[in-house]
Amino acid sequence: MKRLRRHLPMILLVLAIVAITATAIARPGGGESYSGGGSSGGDSDSGGGGGGGDSAGLIIDLLILCVEYPYIGIPLLLIVGGFIVFRAISRSKSNSWSTNNASNYAFRPQYRPPPQPRRVAVTRAQIDGLRSQDPEFSVVLFEDFVYTLYTELHRYRARSNIGSLAAYVQPAAAQAFNDPSLEEVRGVVVGAMRYVSLARGDFNTVEIEFEANYSEIRQGREQRLYVVERLTLARAATAKSRPPARSRTLDCPNCGAPLQNVRGDQCSFCKQAVGGGRFDWAVTAMGRLKTEQRGPALTSSVEEVGNDMPTIIDPNAQNNANAIRGKDPTFDWNQFQLRVGLVFAQLQVAWSSREWLRARPFVSDNLFQSQMYWIDMYIQQRVRNITENARIQRIDLASVISDKHYDAITVRVWATGLDYTMSEDGRLLSGSRSKERAYSEYWTLIRGAQPSGKPTKTTPECPSCGAPLKIAMTGNCEYCKVKVTTGEFDWVLSRIEQDESYGG
Repeated sequence: MKRLRRHLPMILLVLAIVAITATAIARPGGGESYSGGGSSGGDSDSGGGGGGGDSAGLIIDLLILCVEYPYIGIPLLLIVGGFIVFRAISRSKSNSWSTNNASNYAFRPQYRPPPQPRRVAVTRAQIDGLRSQDPEFSVVLFEDFVYTLYTELHRYRARSNIGSLAAYVQPAAAQAFNDPSLEEVRGVVVGAMRYVSLARGDFNTVEIEFEANYSEIRQGREQRLYVVERLTLARAATAKSRPPARSRTLDCPNCGAPLQNVRGDQCSFCKQAVGGGRFDWAVTAMGRLKTEQRGPALTSSVEEVGNDMPTIIDPNAQNNANAIRGKDPTFDWNQFQLRVGLVFAQLQVAWSSREWLRARPFVSDNLFQSQMYWIDMYIQQRVRNITENARIQRIDLASVISDKHYDAITVRVWATGLDYTMSEDGRLLSGSRSKERAYSEYWTLIRGAQPSGKPTKTTPECPSCGAPLKIAMTGNCEYCKVKVTTGEFDWVLSRIEQDESYGG
């Protein structure tokens, strides 16, 4: 028993290593991780020097245990051996599926980021300042438009079809997008969107950085990519924002005619040259800053990052929240927190059951569609990620923006719960069924800016007619037929951002 006690630290170390490798992050909005399971830099498993000697000593100790206490040593040796083989295979796959060299791909970056001192992050509150020139401008609608445009850019660059978007892409940028070898782009999932810079003038220019995941099809072969890309958009300072109904539609930037009416940048309906940012935002440059070949990380180990970071709080957040209360006496912070709790609970059920339609009443169109992709991937792989006993521990107010069309409140949600992935035949693939995982995320909820006169609903019922919730894929109530997922009637979740991605 003395020898057993001497080897006890090594035994505990082995068990700890095995436990750690079983931990994974896979929850709604960031769980499966749009960035995949690969590393973004060098692959390193050691926390310091001397790792080789410690490993050799561990093996020797295990061999001794196999002789002296075979009923303990042999199982541990098998576990360690399996772990070493697993890590070798994983690292081999990671090395063959990961690269930071964007020049290996046909879609080469045409944009080079400016020197580091000029790269100043811009907050949503600063973007909201464009309302001083354009009272119709709305950050919520602008981001919906940008998400739509980003997705369509990738879809249209397949088969050199980018010319069809000439109303929204300047010629030099369109030429850079053309990729004759690309047959199709599918499954575009935007994981993070950050404002990089804002320049005001005769033309306002916004630089936006995306972290995204999508598949490229070449010669019939599909390749899943994780990318970091920079998009630069410009619009004349005299241009006016499109109405909310057109925020997710690409049509003639001037008259709203279908896009097929636009030949080059000339609209055959209104007879106007509509390109170049004269009437709406147009892409002037797009560059890929990072490319990594990564498949979906459905069962891989991803550590929590950012839990210890301080909450990023807009100094005007509380005043802006008071302004909402001033125009809508029914607004109550405690009720809003209960609404967040309701949305949180419904998302966990919908995610764990892989019945994502159950979350439809509580999330915006963009968020619903992007998460639906991952639900489909889980179903195809015959696995299920389960967030069990998930609960909110704290909610911090981070930002409040209010414009003519929408109110948007961003909160930091601190939560915990079990997070594990199971195969359909009942095997535990990752995570833990007994050890809870604490995390925090930034959630942005939106609601129509015109007060409805109704208090925030904290129970699952239609915010329009009050009937039991039964929402179709389109977001319409099956009883009153009204679309309730735009935020017009009550708060819906529009964005989920991880701590390390959120910029304010």
